[in-house]
Amino acid sequence: MKMLPIFAIFLLLSLAACGKPSAPESPDPSTYGLTHEGEVPEGRHSQPENADSN
Repeated sequence: MKMLPIFAIFLLLSLAACGKPSAPESPDPSTYGLTHEGEVPEGRHSQPENADSN
């Protein structure tokens, strides 16, 4: 009898974990290279102007 509540909690957690992920299906390519606020990064993490001319 004491195992029933433990089993019920385990079952509920298992069902919740098997739900659909909340992440988007695919990334938005228009936001590549921007911060989470949608701005161009500044400082040491910014890309140099001539990054393509290696």
